[in-house]
Amino acid sequence: MLIRRQKFNGLIESIKRYSIKVKCKPEESPLLSLKPTPIQIKADSNALIGETPLTDKFGRFHSYLRISLTEKCNLRCQYCMPLEGVPLTPASHLLTSEEIIRITQAFAELGVDKIRLTGGEPTMRKDLIQIIEGIGNVSGIQQIGMTSNGVALHGKLDKLIQAGLSKLNLSIDTLHEAKYEFLARRPGFKNVWKTIDKAENLFDMLKLNCVVMRQFNLDEVVDFVELTQDRKLDIRFIEFMPFGGNDYALKKFVPYKEMLGKIIEKFGEIERLQDHPNDTSKAYKIKGFKGQFGFITSMSEHFCGTCNRLRVTADGNLKVCLHGNAEVSLRDALRAGTNTEDLQNIIGQAVYKKKAKHADNHINSLFSSLVSSFLFIHIPSINNIRNYSTLTHINQEGKASMVDVSSKVSTTRVALAQSKIKVSPIIMKALKENSIKKGDALSTARIAAIISAKKTSDLIPLCHQIPLSNVQVKFFFDENAVLIFSRVKTTWLTGVEMEALMASSIAALVIYDMCKALGHDMEICETKLIGKLGGKTDHGIVDFEKLRYKNLI
Repeated sequence: MLIRRQKFNGLIESIKRYSIKVKCKPEESPLLSLKPTPIQIKADSNALIGETPLTDKFGRFHSYLRISLTEKCNLRCQYCMPLEGVPLTPASHLLTSEEIIRITQAFAELGVDKIRLTGGEPTMRKDLIQIIEGIGNVSGIQQIGMTSNGVALHGKLDKLIQAGLSKLNLSIDTLHEAKYEFLARRPGFKNVWKTIDKAENLFDMLKLNCVVMRQFNLDEVVDFVELTQDRKLDIRFIEFMPFGGNDYALKKFVPYKEMLGKIIEKFGEIERLQDHPNDTSKAYKIKGFKGQFGFITSMSEHFCGTCNRLRVTADGNLKVCLHGNAEVSLRDALRAGTNTEDLQNIIGQAVYKKKAKHADNHINSLFSSLVSSFLFIHIPSINNIRNYSTLTHINQEGKASMVDVSSKVSTTRVALAQSKIKVSPIIMKALKENSIKKGDALSTARIAAIISAKKTSDLIPLCHQIPLSNVQVKFFFDENAVLIFSRVKTTWLTGVEMEALMASSIAALVIYDMCKALGHDMEICETKLIGKLGGKTDHGIVDFEKLRYKNLI
């Protein structure tokens, strides 16, 4: 153990010496300039809004607001921030304490009862006590929480609790000081533990957030759990997540089930606790231990379906989803003289447009990061950038990007696609006679096609999740092939070509699977779009009745 620690300390010193020689300049990181431009929404009594302004189109009511108080942080954690830091928003663009209170009042009147203060690092805000007092005086707010790294919190805790702070999360990713300084790129380990020791006696259950990374702290998971034996701690293991500048790589990612396996291997039987409806953490406990532990599984098993969270950035932009790019400026609305009722209307418009889930963005980020890790030495020319800009799913940096369709108009859209699977005479006879031993092959393929059409956005990374109004699948027998046609319909902002192609493709695969016991002399071929209707342009045909007329069957 001593030898290993000495080697680790030596490695850190080498890295420190090297980092002094090679200093990064802000312009070297293109990720720093990708902060989205906020959307300006005007109050509109005729705009689409949910059952309440805090209810989105999927029926989720949002009662929890996270407010970032500052972009500043006294650490430079490798998974959170580039070594060189980030360009800070001018102080005049940040929300004042009065604006924070007014925004809180607007949300509280609509039903928000839980506030969490975040950063950056919220303790770097000089008026933190006044902000907490102001929020505590807002009618309807029942809980004020804060997430902090704990470095500068120890001496402020008593006053913050007197002001109204009722919940606290502290971030600590390792139990070893040398590893802490390596990850955070700053000292502070002892200060954090002074804060933890004090806070544990001031809160019902102190939460510790731990980001788990392979080849760094995965081996400490069981050590963290051991802390809960005699201490009122809730250890929350967080799956390593992709953010710009954190050098995300799949080799660092640890799925929660792997962590859970290590804990079971160490402690044997564990107890699964009952989660609250909107919890982000899967909670567990070792029988007889005072504390508990859990997993925040944003990567492997997202919790979008029960999300009740909204976020306001330090510069006053409303983010309805942590992983979404869209931000709506509440600060600009306030400073333009917008009254509370109109501000709530703007909030309602933004919330209504919240997407069903962020899984597509996870896959997009993973894909972009993996590609970047292989191509990091490539510097694109201006011609490359121009080429990128002509592709709707590629941004000007050449990264994969989802198309923003929020400005489009909902219209009826239809797509018809075909797949063809060539089969042997024996298989053809069995299909026509419905004598496949596994069961009704065509009915099974039809059901699979419909399901896959609805799941397209889960499988194709940059596809939108589209509410489908109808999916029809028909089969026609050719001399030596089965022709599969899938017709998909929606009334929405974008087309359903991918859904139709997905349905036909999956139907062909299911037929192959159902029939392979009779022989593998089958060939799936000619998957193609027959036609689309709606959107900017129409193409081909979209009706089954016209297939024979066009000699397609």
